[in-house]
Amino acid sequence: MKKLLVYHVLLSLFAFGAVQCAIAADYLIGKGDVLEVSVWGVPEMSRSVTVRPDGKITLPAVGDVVADRKTPSVLSDAISEQMKAYVKQPIVTVSVEQIINNRVYITGGGVSRVFDMTKETTLLKLLSELGDLSRVDLRRSYLSRENKQISSDFYALYFEGDMSKDLDLNAEDIIFIPSNRLNLVYVMGAIANPQNLQFHEGMKVMDAILAAGGFTEFAKEGSVFVIGNDKKKRKIDLKQVTRGKDISANVALSPGDYVIVEESIF
Repeated sequence: MKKLLVYHVLLSLFAFGAVQCAIAADYLIGKGDVLEVSVWGVPEMSRSVTVRPDGKITLPAVGDVVADRKTPSVLSDAISEQMKAYVKQPIVTVSVEQIINNRVYITGGGVSRVFDMTKETTLLKLLSELGDLSRVDLRRSYLSRENKQISSDFYALYFEGDMSKDLDLNAEDIIFIPSNRLNLVYVMGAIANPQNLQFHEGMKVMDAILAAGGFTEFAKEGSVFVIGNDKKKRKIDLKQVTRGKDISANVALSPGDYVIVEESIF
């Protein structure tokens, strides 16, 4: 009966360990992480330990064991192997109590967040978890690793599905995602709803005007100005465009352009 009870306890422990490994099968332990090392039947060798800056942990009798960049299951096996000199058939379970240094940092003004890497992931998967990215500028975004820029311009990856731009993330990566404040078009003057609009590829003057509610009844359609980042002022006549006779005046816009519609006195 006693042997049967021991068998069931061991079976339960193995099952629990299997579940823990399945949950964190691909999580890589990082420096600073807090681990719970449990040795079944040997409580004096079980304890909570922190991974030191050198990537190691220290355990009774066993001494130093490298934990950094290992999965919990791999570390469990390594500790078990080293404990065989002191414990007959040791059963070791390693679980992660607290994640400290396995992080990715997102900054830049568009999104600010610290992302805990509980498993291996990619840039696209992380971007997909950030929610609405309509107010950020993915074209000016980049990824920095060990003070070197290794990837930039996430637009094609996120919006066009260009998987050649995807890459695996590492702990301590820094992702810079700025806001789209430099990627706006400003529509002003005799417009129903003067406002700032997010620029998009192929955007033209009439696109911006219509998105802002169209002309007011006092608008001078023949006197519309476009001012670019170079501060140059271009006057265009949209009368022929609105009448469907000549669309050449419906010029393309660039990020940062101002569209100003003059108002008629009469």
